[in-house]
Amino acid sequence: MYGSRLKVKRFEDRITRYESFPVEKGKILFYGHSLFTRCSVITKSKENPVLEQEVRMKDGSQAIVNHGFGTSSADDLLYYYDRMVRAYEPRVLVLASHANDVGFGYSAKEVMEVLARVVQWAQADFPGLPVYCFGAVPTLKSKGEKNRYTRSRAEFNEILEDFCAKTENCHFVSLVDQPFFFENPEDAGNYDLIREDIFAADSTHLNPQGYAMFMDFIRELFDQYL
Repeated sequence: MYGSRLKVKRFEDRITRYESFPVEKGKILFYGHSLFTRCSVITKSKENPVLEQEVRMKDGSQAIVNHGFGTSSADDLLYYYDRMVRAYEPRVLVLASHANDVGFGYSAKEVMEVLARVVQWAQADFPGLPVYCFGAVPTLKSKGEKNRYTRSRAEFNEILEDFCAKTENCHFVSLVDQPFFFENPEDAGNYDLIREDIFAADSTHLNPQGYAMFMDFIRELFDQYL
């Protein structure tokens, strides 16, 4: 890859909005696309629970800083790394990309090349930092379909899982087979049986019920850090 295909600085308004809040260091830092944005303090979806408020330390103190910004690509995560990650000195970093990158014309391998640099920069800045990389997000739009997105999603998940397995303190988090996306736990991973009642009207993002379940998933996943 030779540079971003996207207009740099296109998220300045959202980044400066995050920078208007006090800098909270040493937290679990979420950094990625709209899966995180829509449950953040700057979300436009006011009905959704807010991740920072819902998932707390066991003593009730703040556990999370959420720097999600919707429509972001891996290139955007890399571009804003200094301001949105390094400055906050996280104790755990949680990354999510791929969903938008496909629409912007990036291949799964290209997304991984850039995302790998974000991981490497973070672990160089903060030795021993645990990094959790979320796999591609399930959506209703891909239910029962085989298209460019579903093929890229499968390839990206495979590449990302392999990268995490070979990278110290890097953990792959599969979303496509999480039971809460399905009516029955045994159906996990079967897109023809993905539940529809936890998605918003756009068939892509979670609705308030879906986010409430997502919060439970996050609490369980990061229980050792809370």
